[in-house]
This record gives sequence, structure tokens and C-alpha cells, in this order.
Amino acid sequence: MEENSESGQYVVFSIAEQVYALYIDQVIEIIRMQTITEVPEISFHIAGVINLRGKILPVVHLRKRFAMPGAPFTKKTRIVIVHFEGEQVGLIVDEVRMVTLVHDENIDPAPDMFNYVEQDCFEGFASTENGLVGILHLKRVLLEHIPEGEGGVKA
Repeated sequence: MEENSESGQYVVFSIAEQVYALYIDQVIEIIRMQTITEVPEISFHIAGVINLRGKILPVVHLRKRFAMPGAPFTKKTRIVIVHFEGEQVGLIVDEVRMVTLVHDENIDPAPDMFNYVEQDCFEGFASTENGLVGILHLKRVLLEHIPEGEGGVKA
């Protein structure tokens, strides 16, 4: 490994037994699953909204976003609160596994054989001691799913 190699910490989580990660600077906090209020006439991928310490946040169901089969929430289900374009957004994940350090040279771009939509959601794949981890491109995952307005919710 080169001495001037760049590296970063990532929050690693699973969705339907697949392992993904987000750069730790994008993550504000991780909370236990809580009651989500459904909002009519909103994108299929938005589970609804939660009230987190007086702030209403949209919550994206990543299983639905990635067209994965549904599953009941468990004791391990978490909502990862992320910072996105000045707003806070919740992401439902099956389990948060760890925070890990990944060196840039261990990150490769998504394979060309992915279709455009799948490839567009990834910054790349990291080789870790626990196998390959898909690093999500947060803006591309959320871009079409975040309503405008105060706290991320239309008034």
C-alpha cells in the first residue's frame, strides 16, 4: 500500500442479504425502526415520514428503491439518517453491520454490464476483508425521491 493513498470510513449495512455502504460523512445518525406515517400520492419508494425530535423527515425504503422483495421489519432493522442537499432523509436498511476503513485503491467502478439505472446508483465496489461492498452514490439513489420544502417534505 502506498503511503499517500487516500482512504475513508464507510457505514456498512445490508438490504436483502446484499451489502452496501455510505461514506460516513453522509450519515448523521442511525436510529431504531419506528412508526412511519404514510403519505398519500407520493413515490412508491418513499415509505412515509417520521418525526425525529420535532423535525419531519422523509423515509426511503431501500428494498423498494432497488426493486428487492419485501420483508418484515426485525429487531435489527434501522433507519440511517443521512444529510442530503441541506436536508435530512431516512433510509430503511435491514441491518447496520459496521463502520470500516476503505482505501481508495480498493474501490473499483461498477461493471459496465449493469444496466444504466443499477450502475448509476453506485460509486463503485470496495474489496474488504468481508467481501465486496457496493458503495452507494447517495444523490443518485435519492434524486428523484426527495420532495421539496421544509425538512424535505412539501408543505
